[in-house]
Amino acid sequence: MPDTSTASSRRWPLWTAATLAAAIAALHLFGGTPEFVGPLVHANLDAPVKQLFRVLWHICTLLLASLPVALAWAARADRRTARPVLAYVWFIAAAFAGVFFAIDLDAFGAAVFTLPQWTLFVPLLVLIPLAT
Repeated sequence: MPDTSTASSRRWPLWTAATLAAAIAALHLFGGTPEFVGPLVHANLDAPVKQLFRVLWHICTLLLASLPVALAWAARADRRTARPVLAYVWFIAAAFAGVFFAIDLDAFGAAVFTLPQWTLFVPLLVLIPLAT
């Protein structure tokens, strides 16, 4: 008989992380799209620059939407099979946090909460290792 206490103790961080990742994706899509995409598309920029921004925004949306799906899958999969997926999701979350933090630091110095989006990924970076 499998040890279900170990399996369930491994799953709560993943379900929590999946819920947070879904919230991040929804915040990006429903909060960020009107706030950032609309003004940039209507800005006085060259058409290729505007369209490239739209492409990057939507690629980011798809990537963010894949994170809760991957985490939910990993929560249901066996530990060994889930590890590479969890490593991938952790790396993506670390990349988002790191890039936002680095740009924030470079652009605004000590005011690293000017673009606070990086903080949204920190819980994922803590929760995912709790499940492995």
